[in-house]
Amino acid sequence: MDTQELERRLQELLAPGQLPSYVTSARYELGTDHIGEPAVRIFLEITPETDLLLSRDKAKRKAYSDYQDDLGSKILKLESGYFPFIRLVEAA
Repeated sequence: MDTQELERRLQELLAPGQLPSYVTSARYELGTDHIGEPAVRIFLEITPETDLLLSRDKAKRKAYSDYQDDLGSKILKLESGYFPFIRLVEAA
């Protein structure tokens, strides 16, 4: 899979309608990990209020963990050679 195709697929996976309701937006960066292997970093932007809610609500935290696992699995199934790193960040 070439980089353009990977980026197109990532844009589909991270389209606003595909994101959980608590994620305000998402972005990604293609690069390498600490040992030089291809990596895609996914940044899921949330509000400070959502961050607080996730830290206090076990069910919400589990739902996020399940979403993160599912997204990572979908990216790996693309067989692009890029390993996904997914994290929550506060929206600016």
